[in-house]
Formats: sequence, structure tokens, C-alpha cells
Amino acid sequence: MINKWQDIVKQKMRSTGETQETLAEKLDVTQSGVAHWLSGRRKPDTDIIASIMKAVGIKEITINDDGSASENSIQCDRNTNNFYIEVLDVKAGAGDGYLNSDVQEVIKLIEYDNEQAKLLFNGISSNNLKVINISGDSMQGTFESGDAVYVDISRRSFEGDGIYVFTFGRNLYVKRLQIIKDKLIVISDNKAYKEWDIREDEIDQLYIHGKVMLSQSMLLRKHG
Repeated sequence: MINKWQDIVKQKMRSTGETQETLAEKLDVTQSGVAHWLSGRRKPDTDIIASIMKAVGIKEITINDDGSASENSIQCDRNTNNFYIEVLDVKAGAGDGYLNSDVQEVIKLIEYDNEQAKLLFNGISSNNLKVINISGDSMQGTFESGDAVYVDISRRSFEGDGIYVFTFGRNLYVKRLQIIKDKLIVISDNKAYKEWDIREDEIDQLYIHGKVMLSQSMLLRKHG
């Protein structure tokens, strides 16, 4: 029998006495919504699965080649005086959107000296920062495909013009968002791509995962 992510979550809930009702309260959703997710009748997005795992005390889940799942965690000797950011195995589409898997896997940690981190991240907690990679060229000039972006995941609503990581429909994007009159406009920095808008009747398809704070180029350039 395949051990799915739902099975691991339910096993953890049994061991801790967690119920669907208490989990729903933590996630600020309905009990029936939790029941649908855990039964597999509805497929939550990656951010919801991560929230479920965090709420029940699971560090992360690895999905194996045979479809089975196992709980695991990154093992490393951490210097308590340093600042660590998780790099997720997730790509955000700077183009037509990149469809990701259902589970966010932490593939490595980036370590900073605490003083350096204060200067770079303006006091943001390491728990609220994640690193993901860019796929596509629609943000060319600002990001290149393969660049890493540092995302403040505490900013999960529109907070003025800026670059956001967001899901619309089933696709994950990194784009500029700007409000013009009563429309939310999605803007690509590469002018070869047309801007598009999210109408009021489509806003329920939008989920903002965070706001981009910094980026790091991954390009290799040959010189001579």
C-alpha cells in the first residue's frame, strides 16, 4: 500500500491527538475543507500542503519514485549565531507559468552571518524567507531564467506595486503586480510579453505566496 502525504499527516495527527476540527482552526479553513484534502477528494496547492505539514509538526515530506512518501528533515550542524534560509525545489514561471509538484522539498540551506543578514534582509526573520528559482524569460532585464529569488512569505496579500510570487489558476508566476483603477495588472519586464489583468470575478483564483526581496544571478559568462 502506497504511503501518501495524507497518510503521513493523518498518522501524525493520531499520534498527537490532533483532530480535523483543531487543524481547521489552525489553518483558518472549514473542517469539511480539511476532510476533502486529507481524503484526496480535493487537491490542495503546494502552499496549503506546506501549511498543513507545519500545523501538525512535520518538517517536510519527500515523494519517492514509486509514489510513496516519507517524512524527513535536513540534517546539518547549524551555528546558532548564523542566519539560515531554506532553498525550495520550486520554480516560478517568468513566462507562461510553471506548474509545480504538490510538495515543497527543501534541497539545501544558505548560511549568512547574522550581521550580514541584517543588512541584506532588513530584519526579516529567516522563517519568513525562502529561495526559489526562476524559469522563463518574461522578466528578462530584471531576472534571467535560472536566477534565485529571495521571497518574503509573510507578505501574502497585495501591498502595493512590486514583484510577487503568486499562483493564478494552477500556474505559479513571478511577475510585477500593479493596481490600475479597479484592475490588478500583471506586468512582465520583458516587453515582448503583453501585460494582462486579473478581473474582480477572477480574484478567487489568485493566491499570493510572497513578495520578492532580492535576487541572485545564476548566469555563467565566458570572458576570453
